[in-house]
Amino acid sequence: MRRIPWQPYLYLSPVLVLYAIFFVFPFFFSLYISFMEWDLLLDKKQFVGLSNYNEVLGKPLFWKVIGNTLLYMALTVPLSAALGLVYALAIERAGKLRSLYRVLFFVPVVVSVSVAGLVFSLMFSPQNGLINEWLGLFGIGEKAWLQDTQLAIYALAIVGVWMSFGYNVILYISGLKQLDNEVKEAAAIDGASGWQSFRHMTFPMLMPVHMFVWTITLLHSLQVFATVQIMTLGGPNNSTNVWAFFIWQEAFQFFNTGTASAAATILFVIVLGLTVIQVRWMQKRTQWV
Repeated sequence: MRRIPWQPYLYLSPVLVLYAIFFVFPFFFSLYISFMEWDLLLDKKQFVGLSNYNEVLGKPLFWKVIGNTLLYMALTVPLSAALGLVYALAIERAGKLRSLYRVLFFVPVVVSVSVAGLVFSLMFSPQNGLINEWLGLFGIGEKAWLQDTQLAIYALAIVGVWMSFGYNVILYISGLKQLDNEVKEAAAIDGASGWQSFRHMTFPMLMPVHMFVWTITLLHSLQVFATVQIMTLGGPNNSTNVWAFFIWQEAFQFFNTGTASAAATILFVIVLGLTVIQVRWMQKRTQWV
């Protein structure tokens, strides 16, 4: 009878224990709370079944939050991925300045979210903000970016793209390094233009990187919280209230831990579903190419 080696599991045990403590246990505990009416102040709890889910789904604000989250996702995910690819291609042609450009484009990734939120809040200021100063050069009047119900979500999306595309640049650079240059050289000899080479070879060959970039950026966009809390607090008039901020409000402002946990569980199911759909779709595209 073949013996199962135990050494690999021993080496993995610290990571698995930490993962269970900080991810698995909180998830199941949150799932448990979602079926309870729990008063944190009096430490009283009562099983209420699906009442918290019905309450969340019955709130008009919840559906507004979903709309805001989907709009934010639609603005940030494609733009962040596209900019990451464009800048990665540009850096690969930068010659001696390639290393410098890599550092500059990766800076947004290492900058603290709180610092980025405060800096962009100043930049979007309606009086002396740098954004309005730039727009003024083109004859565009001052905009109250973070105080306008129509513009605030777009301002947050700009911050989201700025903070995420640098990471995507690094991923695409790594992907470009793995491509077979002989294929592109053969295409150039056959008379293929730069655009034709990119469209029919470079872009399809990067499909695994596309899959990873889109999946990670999608997950981040659905879980955006810190920039909303720092820059707008979900306002004005809940125009920037997104899913993670809604959960935080329910739990820590209104002390509705049951509905907050129900909303978090719904978010988890949706994120899991979207991730599976996107990964399978990308895998099919990878097989086609």
